[in-house]
Amino acid sequence: MSDRRQATGIILAGGGSVRMGNDKANLRLSEQTLLSRAVQTVSLVCPEVIIAGGEQSLADGFGPEVRRVSDPPGSTGPLAGVTAGLQAARHDACLIVACDMPFLNPALLSHLVDCLETFDAVVPISQGVSQYLHAVYARSTATTAQALLRLEARSVHELVVRLQVLHLSEEHCSRFDPAGLSCFNMNTPADLDRARALEAAPPAA
Repeated sequence: MSDRRQATGIILAGGGSVRMGNDKANLRLSEQTLLSRAVQTVSLVCPEVIIAGGEQSLADGFGPEVRRVSDPPGSTGPLAGVTAGLQAARHDACLIVACDMPFLNPALLSHLVDCLETFDAVVPISQGVSQYLHAVYARSTATTAQALLRLEARSVHELVVRLQVLHLSEEHCSRFDPAGLSCFNMNTPADLDRARALEAAPPAA
């Protein structure tokens, strides 16, 4: 897909990966790290890619269009990475995904960006759950996010409930992601095993 949107892609690479037991950004699937897979897919949609959180070395080898930003000083949790990415973005539309999503679908990601329009955020629903870390946010929401960090908020939910959000149903998203795997994320070794099985024998679209 060469029709890239005027959007910034923000890949969240921080977090302790406690349940996984290893740094998820560097886990490998089909000889490729999860972070590399995410950068590769997000780059199909966005001309600018930001890696939020994690070690500086995570951005090595991706080229000048990919850069890393640190979480705001003294802040932790997903909201910190989201805020850092939003503040550093050059485009008004910011596609935010977690690095542990190995099956990101470019068609669905592009559609999320296209839907932003007058909303503050576009959030898909997968398996009945709003996917705040597979969503598009307006860069202007960084102001609210920063204010919440000062109140020691850590969850992105605290941000979303204060925004004008367009939620996209599973049925709607299935038009672009028939396999329903774009929001699949890995938190445990069992999730990694399932991802490897899916990689070896993906479901029919």
